[in-house]
Amino acid sequence: MRSRVALVTGGGSGIGQGIALALAAQGHRVAVLDRVEEAARAVADEIREAGDAAVAVCADVSDPGQVERAVAEIGEAFGAVEILVNNAGFAKDNHVLDMPLEDWDAVVDTHLRGAFLFLKATAPAMRAVGWGRVVNISSISAIVDDERVNYVAAKAGLEGLTRAAALDLAPVGITVNAVGPGVVVTRMTEVSAARAGRTLEEHLKHQAKGIPRGRTGTPHDIARAVLFFTAEDADYVTGQVLYVSGGPHG
Repeated sequence: MRSRVALVTGGGSGIGQGIALALAAQGHRVAVLDRVEEAARAVADEIREAGDAAVAVCADVSDPGQVERAVAEIGEAFGAVEILVNNAGFAKDNHVLDMPLEDWDAVVDTHLRGAFLFLKATAPAMRAVGWGRVVNISSISAIVDDERVNYVAAKAGLEGLTRAAALDLAPVGITVNAVGPGVVVTRMTEVSAARAGRTLEEHLKHQAKGIPRGRTGTPHDIARAVLFFTAEDADYVTGQVLYVSGGPHG
């Protein structure tokens, strides 16, 4: 296994943090990108304390200028990005008829526009060397979910981007895949619990009832799927969406 330069957007917490730590443990040099600088620095420090290489980068993934600056910073620190994990995202849920336009734009711009911008900014260098791995973090909500029309649309679009980009980039040695988490316990879970009028403990028990595996997921569960897609010998797998959700469920 070669040490590669990996970039994880939204790497300062939750699933992104778990992915960043897992990639670093594999020996990769990891750029932890987050719009909250302190969060990115904390995860990068954790990686370095474990003896691995990391750099913290602060940027808004939906801003083209900040994306270009971030990729340049990473290039100066480690070299060109070879593994891109588009994980940055958040939720502003609402019923379709009550969804403010600014909440629609904010969620779609972060999840979908941000992934496109980073793909555009990093893929040329991957193409130049004939090797690259892109993993987009989707969600089981891409199939369907209620009262979160912006999030569902953004994740469904991200899966479409995954398939289309995989076709475009396969001939130049770049694979593009997606991982779709089910219910994963992060800070966002507390927001979902509050929206449902439950305590976090009540919410997790309620969610687990509908999961065949009988438990909610962890960032580690998602990170393991990302490691598969980013492996050296995963070069014949592209354009795929892998749902990591404890079994088929609605």
